[in-house]
Amino acid sequence: MKKLITIFMILITTISSTGCKGIKQEVETLAVVMASGFDLIEDNTYMITVQILNSQKESSSKMTSQKGVSEQVQTDVLVYSATGISPFDAIKNISTILGKPLFWGHSEFTVLGQELAEAGLSLYIDASLRSALVRPNAHLLVTKGRASNIISNVTKDYKIPADAIANLMKTQEITGLFPVVSRLDCINALSSKTGTSILGVVEMNNMQYTDAKFKMAGTAVFKKNKLIGYLDANETRGMQWIRGKVKTGNISVLDQANEIVTFEILKASSKVKPILKDDSVIMQISINAKGNLKEMTANLNPMENYKVMDELNEVQEKAIKKEIQLALNAAQKELNADIFDFGGIIY
Repeated sequence: MKKLITIFMILITTISSTGCKGIKQEVETLAVVMASGFDLIEDNTYMITVQILNSQKESSSKMTSQKGVSEQVQTDVLVYSATGISPFDAIKNISTILGKPLFWGHSEFTVLGQELAEAGLSLYIDASLRSALVRPNAHLLVTKGRASNIISNVTKDYKIPADAIANLMKTQEITGLFPVVSRLDCINALSSKTGTSILGVVEMNNMQYTDAKFKMAGTAVFKKNKLIGYLDANETRGMQWIRGKVKTGNISVLDQANEIVTFEILKASSKVKPILKDDSVIMQISINAKGNLKEMTANLNPMENYKVMDELNEVQEKAIKKEIQLALNAAQKELNADIFDFGGIIY
């Protein structure tokens, strides 16, 4: 019995002390990707642009912003680009240029250029699925220009420009003005029966009164892996009301007396129920929203007349219904795409 215990302990010790040879890698030997972008350029060539974390911690590098040569912004990333006959080939080529393998574990998002989105995402999706190091929960975004312009730009507030966009996504998602979609969610949506997916849109901020370089600008709609159109901010929130993604935010409307009323959304939920009627299907959409009265220019006092609250409640209901109707019209009449996943709900 003692011999068996001794042999067992020796085996356990041997197995526990076995190292993972070849798995350990130092940071200096890797190109840590913070964000990436893919574009389709001339001659159907693919271009990848990446923000690489600068491993030289002694001093941050300087990059020139697009406002002018005179403006230098401190940043902790370096930007590189490479081309290839496919997205996978471009990734391989940029690794060759850097002399280091790309490490995608810290990459929070990838931006896709409009030309690539219109041509189709099939090759990009294939390339992204080939590497086990690419996170499936990393987000996908679309820009109406080139993705390289987004990835190569810098901002004063963040030494890692990718953090500026990542924080914008977090704050805009809960307001319903911007859909945050992961790579895995996009692939699953495109492979569904309807073959329809949505991605958030990021653009450069051209407003003169702010230093923020980026802005979230609605929704890109895909059908059979190709970009077919966009939704603006109001249509996007209408879509997100139906999808149950609106958690907070403000609604500013004019009442019947042309007075401004602003509601603060505290919480909201939605329920979509398909109803069979004769030979057709009717989608019953129920929205339950709770909000505060934030601002009102009308001379009304709810404390004196409780019916005022009922009137304001109707104003809020009509405002939400109007945004939902905008999204429904865009989906049915302009895009002819099931952006609400009604097909999945019916199935």
